[in-house]
Amino acid sequence: MKNNNKTNINVIQVTKYILFLLVGVLIGTGVTFLLNPSKVVEKSITKTNGDKKFESLYETYDTLKANYYKDVKDEDLINGAIDGMMKSLGDEHSMFFDEKAKKNFEDELAGSYYGIGAEIKQYGEKEVMINRVFDGSPAEKAGLKPGDIFVSIDGKSVEGSTVEEIANNLKSESKEKATVVVRRNDKEETFIIQKDKVDLLSVSSEMLDDNIGYISVSIFGEKTYVQFKEALDSLESKGMKSLIIDLRGNGGGYLSTVTQMISEFVDSDTVIYQMKTRDNIQKFNAINNKTKNYKVVILVDENSASASEIMASAMQEQYKATLVGVTTYGKGTVQETKDLKNGTLIKYTIQEWLTSNGNSINSVGIKPDVEEKLGEKYLSNPSRENDNQLQKALELVR
Repeated sequence: MKNNNKTNINVIQVTKYILFLLVGVLIGTGVTFLLNPSKVVEKSITKTNGDKKFESLYETYDTLKANYYKDVKDEDLINGAIDGMMKSLGDEHSMFFDEKAKKNFEDELAGSYYGIGAEIKQYGEKEVMINRVFDGSPAEKAGLKPGDIFVSIDGKSVEGSTVEEIANNLKSESKEKATVVVRRNDKEETFIIQKDKVDLLSVSSEMLDDNIGYISVSIFGEKTYVQFKEALDSLESKGMKSLIIDLRGNGGGYLSTVTQMISEFVDSDTVIYQMKTRDNIQKFNAINNKTKNYKVVILVDENSASASEIMASAMQEQYKATLVGVTTYGKGTVQETKDLKNGTLIKYTIQEWLTSNGNSINSVGIKPDVEEKLGEKYLSNPSRENDNQLQKALELVR
């Protein structure tokens, strides 16, 4: 298989997940140097160049294959071995994806998947709630709404289930339909949803009162820039006077995507981020010759990470946009992905990024200009009117 390396600012493990998302759930990996499975029973496999460093690894593999009280699969042992390697790095952003997780990860960044077309997040300590229903999706057609809390799926209670478990259940291709029971306004309602291929709209937009534009970006995927530019051009053509960009819950994505998006606001003379290696620091500029002059407010929260933080910091430092919300996640490292020959994928850290002014945000985050915590009123009854962070942004751009 051809090695396909992609450098990206990857999605992190946050409480908000798209229904097909499995990023970071399965932390393990596969190796290419470990064995020829068909030749291993009781005899040791051939060592790579006789390197003694690997002897204990091979010995453990041989012992488990020959003596463990249950049958074990070669792929499980291999994945487990590399799982240990990735964990030994002590880096939560370096991880393994088995074939299923890899597909989910790549589907999300590519912008399409099989499922119901909704975004879910943790609600309280034990419940999972629908945060967003995509336009034209199976979920919308069935009648699901933001704020619905999952009760059961296909007759099985979801009590105590994680966001990841519910997401995997709803995207499973083993069943074409899903029977979902949700709690809405203290009443349980049942919906039968016909699953289908869903084109993920990572950007949504609308014109609010007083010609204030609003653009929400859920991830920086392959199709995000095109969607963002279309939304921005449309709002400007309608006479937009100021803009709110909502990056709350956005865990990141491709570096190339966020570079294109920032370049809609500042010209190529502007540094938008820097990359730090062990040996040097390199500055990167915007790639277009465009500038804007209207007010911009960016909404951020504790789950705005990585590429979101690159955009927020560049817009704050170079465009003088105002950040509203709470301190961001603080993911200041860059990952590269590599397809392995057995169909799995690894993601590992290759460098650290700095803001346009050279500031490190790793494990620190970006402090908003206006700190505004999301209120309990919104958490108990999500609506635009109860979204105090959005209301604060609206005050600032008028």
